[in-house]
Amino acid sequence: MTNELQRYYSDLREKNRIAQRRRVEECERKNPRIGSLLDECGLVFKQLGAGKLTPAAAKSRLAAIGAERRTLLISMGFPGNYLDPIYTCTRCNDTGTVGERGQLCTCALKKQQEQMLAGSRINAHETFADFNESIYPNDEQKRQGLGMKRFCERYVASLPSPEKPNLLIVGNSGLGKSFFANAIAAGAVEKGIAALKTTAYQCIQSVLDGLDTREDATSQYLRAPLLILDDLGTEAMVPNITVETFFRILNERTASRLPTVLVTNLDSTQLFERYGERVASRMIDGALTSIVVLRGDNLRTRMR
Repeated sequence: MTNELQRYYSDLREKNRIAQRRRVEECERKNPRIGSLLDECGLVFKQLGAGKLTPAAAKSRLAAIGAERRTLLISMGFPGNYLDPIYTCTRCNDTGTVGERGQLCTCALKKQQEQMLAGSRINAHETFADFNESIYPNDEQKRQGLGMKRFCERYVASLPSPEKPNLLIVGNSGLGKSFFANAIAAGAVEKGIAALKTTAYQCIQSVLDGLDTREDATSQYLRAPLLILDDLGTEAMVPNITVETFFRILNERTASRLPTVLVTNLDSTQLFERYGERVASRMIDGALTSIVVLRGDNLRTRMR
């Protein structure tokens, strides 16, 4: 469990403890006997710990106290369990883990996904579940889209260690390249794999901004368990920055076999012309990269 997730559950338990205490105070104001019963519970546990009560006797006494408390609460117009501990998730009792091995609870997995999505630039509305085959203008393009969806789903299923870590999606504008890239990122997060989605423009701009603050903005792209680099070819070509940045990202991620998805309108010839052999050869290396080329009519014009 990450530190951020641990803090979330610590804060959640504290919030619920405060809410329970307010309920106790509310009931004590209406009937002081409620407070007396709580004190008696504390005394039973103290006597049990000191060996003055047997476990059986303590259990019997606590049951009697609990029965009286429930009766009082109901007579006051409250549910009988109104003063029980408050848990947002009763499966893990707000610990975030379940089972002897401490597996993440479903609530923790959901929260982890939310935290991953928060800074990832992933569109929560562009997922495989949102795929709509009716947008395709003809059967051939529909078959291509369905095939691409299945291919991307298999890629997600193979994460975090695909046989070929890199995926290059090529095609003209409006063919759904960014949608599929986003769906891959969302699918990865659903599996609990952190994904960072950005555009080539945003990537280079962050590196340029980092020069002013002397921060290495490239490091976030090197470490991301999954990197989605969209709109490759739209970024500014800054001498000694753009090409070197992409070379470092691709070279180091490939060496670590970290999966990377590249999305571009440029074909292989244009990639070599723009980035040179050193970078382009890494983008299209068949041993490490699966290359998918999308063709057909612009879907954006159809959706207008």
